[in-house]
Amino acid sequence: MPEKHFQEYMLFYQEQPFGLWRDDYRTAQIAHLLALIHKDPKQKATTLNDLMPFFNTNKASENQEDDGVESYLLNR
Repeated sequence: MPEKHFQEYMLFYQEQPFGLWRDDYRTAQIAHLLALIHKDPKQKATTLNDLMPFFNTNKASENQEDDGVESYLLNR
């Protein structure tokens, strides 16, 4: 990887940190399963989104959000 590309990745990571989302999702799935197994029958069931507050499953709002990735990549 050229040095220029590496520097761009470093700048991009400072603005929009990326990570191991799949690992977070898998861990949340396991936690969700355990929460369902051990929940009190009188209480509301935990949802997967309760365990992943940063994960937005609402497609309508996802299209409206601008995280700056597209404009950053277009103007680099």
